[in-house]
Amino acid sequence: MNHSPLLEVRNLCLGFPNRNSYKEILKDLSFTVRRGEILGLIGNSGSGKSITSLAISDLLPKEAEITGGEIIFEGNDLLKMKSRDRRKLLGRDIGIVFQEPKTALDPLMRIGRNLDEILTAHGITDKAERRSKILDMLRKVDFDNPEEICERFPHQLSGGQRQRILIAGAALLSPKLLLCDEVTSALDTVTTVEVLDLLRSLCFELKITILFISHDLSAVENFCDRVMVMKDGEIIDSDNTYDILHTPKNAFTAKLLESAKLDARALDLTTADCDYSKSPVMTVRDLCVGYGKKIIIPSLDMEMYPKEILGLIGSSGCGKTTLSKAICKLLPSRGEINIKGGRPGTVFQDPVSCLNPSHTVLWHMKEAVRSTGRKPDSGEINRILEEVGLDQEFLSRYPSELSGGQRQRVAIGMCLIAEPQLIIADEPFSSLDATTAAEILKLLAKINRERGMAILLISHNLHIVRALCKRVIIMGRGKIDEVGMTKEILDDPKSESGIRLLTAENKLHGRQM
Repeated sequence: MNHSPLLEVRNLCLGFPNRNSYKEILKDLSFTVRRGEILGLIGNSGSGKSITSLAISDLLPKEAEITGGEIIFEGNDLLKMKSRDRRKLLGRDIGIVFQEPKTALDPLMRIGRNLDEILTAHGITDKAERRSKILDMLRKVDFDNPEEICERFPHQLSGGQRQRILIAGAALLSPKLLLCDEVTSALDTVTTVEVLDLLRSLCFELKITILFISHDLSAVENFCDRVMVMKDGEIIDSDNTYDILHTPKNAFTAKLLESAKLDARALDLTTADCDYSKSPVMTVRDLCVGYGKKIIIPSLDMEMYPKEILGLIGSSGCGKTTLSKAICKLLPSRGEINIKGGRPGTVFQDPVSCLNPSHTVLWHMKEAVRSTGRKPDSGEINRILEEVGLDQEFLSRYPSELSGGQRQRVAIGMCLIAEPQLIIADEPFSSLDATTAAEILKLLAKINRERGMAILLISHNLHIVRALCKRVIIMGRGKIDEVGMTKEILDDPKSESGIRLLTAENKLHGRQM
């Protein structure tokens, strides 16, 4: 490995000014990224990790203001370059892969067109050459049907497939530096292992240097050569990966590592008693779901019982989210779906895209009430908000003024005020740091215990499923491969998809089967 610096950030200062104050985000930030290395960047929520990647890639929001410092890339200060010249660097020399691929891809354009625009923007005019580069890169990121993938829209791909598309787009021009911002946080364990292996192979094959931002310490440990720790806009610790994660010398680093371990079994997750002898709260029979001519779920039967928290797990692309959308009537389907009390409540993975940025929390709560045919009542709204852990002052806030955990609490509040008998929670923790995820986890357990609401919990975190769900379903390729009591299924899986999940979990956490 060539240890000469590819990128040097020197005394970078950045903040958000407004009429009355100045909110400082980065404070004399300094660090070096060496050529050919995979450098991890960890820190608590709000420490400035993502803002750092946006500053390097010139994608800062217009409100941000850089007040000092340098960003030296291959000997040139990016902050002194003309905007036009710096834009050319993005994609050609500096690539970026975001946390949520759904919002990074144009939903109205097919995958091939999304990728083609990258090459067109960088002056590759020959259509056949662009097509050849796209198909070759799709094969490199493990698509065995690149021509078919090019014709699909983003919503027709799983989360893991969309993430591989973003990686393909970022790698199309063989950049020297790839910024990866929480690229595995929304992925199941199998797909996380596959994506890390893919990034590592691209790093070696295309000689790409990677800055890897993550709150997933297992991913960092198994992927990064070196790790930096960020706190309040500064790098406060830096060392090789093993020493940082196993023998930290800095007190804050030790505390961060402890808080980053989401041990669901250590939390108070008392749930309601479920009586499986009672009639189901939801029955699904002969369900068939697809996108156009492509069938994702050919035929599926399942049931849920009153007060039950049922886990639904499976690797990326198996049909978990497709099933949840069909149950919520967000996708056309054939077959029978019978739910007591009518429409279920929904809590999605990404609360940002589920809340209208133009309206306040109060507006969202009122809309949730109106959807049931009732008139909004301020007393009821205040009680629900308190139940999900938010004060009344949050009613006047907009989604952009909320943290990820606060947005998720609003989404849960919108569920509760509609009083469903069943909640569909699709990866509600994956975009949150461990501390915030633990809070939302305890809130869902409390809702189940005190309100008796049944919850279909879709999650790639097997620790959470073990701690919260008495029964679990393993899906694979659009069908149910295994169903039964959680401990029995996860201790000794019989299906190929179940064994793959447990093997990937053990690999990611460094355990042997």
